[in-house]
Amino acid sequence: MKSFLKFYLPICLALLTSCTPIKTKTPVERLYELDPKGKIHISAALKENPPKTVALLPFRSLVGEGRIEGSRSFFNFLTWRKEVHPEHLEQRMRQSFFGQFSQLEFEHIKLSRVDRILKREELDSWEKFRSVPPQRLGELLGADALVFGQVTQFDYYYAFLYAQLAVGLSMEMIDARTGEVLWKVHDARRDHTVRVVYDPIAVVVGLFQVGFAMRPINMMRAMDEISRELVGTIPPPMESP
Repeated sequence: MKSFLKFYLPICLALLTSCTPIKTKTPVERLYELDPKGKIHISAALKENPPKTVALLPFRSLVGEGRIEGSRSFFNFLTWRKEVHPEHLEQRMRQSFFGQFSQLEFEHIKLSRVDRILKREELDSWEKFRSVPPQRLGELLGADALVFGQVTQFDYYYAFLYAQLAVGLSMEMIDARTGEVLWKVHDARRDHTVRVVYDPIAVVVGLFQVGFAMRPINMMRAMDEISRELVGTIPPPMESP
């Protein structure tokens, strides 16, 4: 009995603790999903003198709408998916990140207000508003800090009984008062689906399961996951005494 508890008790405790909600992946999860941790930079100023009001600027996509290795026609058949333009991906990714970022104790400027001000000032592209000094941009938006984001990956791979969803982001928070980089991170999330089969029926079932893993809803979940993980690296602002 003692040997039984000695062997199985740690396993049970590990399973229970793994059910606790966390904001970032554990090293074991990253190893299992072949997902190495990205680089993170956090300035001391973000902890000592955090901004009060933050504006999330429009994202830029460094990729297309995604790609698939193998048969696009088969993928489209499984997902009923139409082509998506990069600007649609940028907006969806920005909204997903804002949904997670808005949970932090900053004062967040509405995305619609940010877009309206940028349009009024004819800063309607990434190149244009990035060329504006942070102090001037912060003054226009009424923000103490500016967050810029780039979609570095949005890929879906299919190879018979294997599929992978990969979503990557490069984020940067800049102090609009000093121009200092407060927070910078580059990371990606990969979800793998693989099936091992031993007979023809299992092959059919495996193909269906792999294709089902690439549903649009799973792509949206991957966006939410990478956003949640990156937001989890931002130190929460300390409350004033």
